Amino acid sequence: MRHFRKLKKEFISDLTSYVNTYMSLHSAEHTEVFGRAMEAIDECYECTVAASAPAPPAARYEAPMKSSPGHTGGIILPKKQPTFQENLFKLIDERGVRDSAVYKKADIDRRLFSKIRADVDYHPSKPTAIKLCLALALNIKDAERLLETAGYCLSLSDTGDLVVRYCIEHKTYNLIEVNEALYYFNQETL
Repeated sequence: MRHFRKLKKEFISDLTSYVNTYMSLHSAEHTEVFGRAMEAIDECYECTVAASAPAPPAARYEAPMKSSPGHTGGIILPKKQPTFQENLFKLIDERGVRDSAVYKKADIDRRLFSKIRADVDYHPSKPTAIKLCLALALNIKDAERLLETAGYCLSLSDTGDLVVRYCIEHKTYNLIEVNEALYYFNQETL
């Protein structure tokens, strides 16, 4: 791990406020949602106890017969979304950045980066995906889209994710500074 520099007081103060705001909102929402869920369970229980008559038998579902191998029975299937690897290299190409600059800035091994390039179905770890978002200096919308293709998101209820989200929203893409902020909040560094 690289050495940490001292973060600016304004940065830490603003970041702490940001994290506390989201965490308090999450806590209040959680309490409200939990209360509504308990009310719904109580109502459901009362309905099942009150309903003493047996329910009518359910209608039997019959699937439509397929007339041809390509027939989907009128169901329109969504188009397959691009993979993490496809999205990543599209973003690299759009920015006109060299691969070596990206993996060096992301502090990723060249062999791992080559593996990502070679395997369309490669599934990175969340820290690797986040480091690539930072290396490409993505805005929050593009970062979330890239993370989503890898099966991840930046949760609004996780302190580490809030720190990363704050850094991306405030254009703090330096991996050392992001790790310092994560370390400050006792979160696992990237």
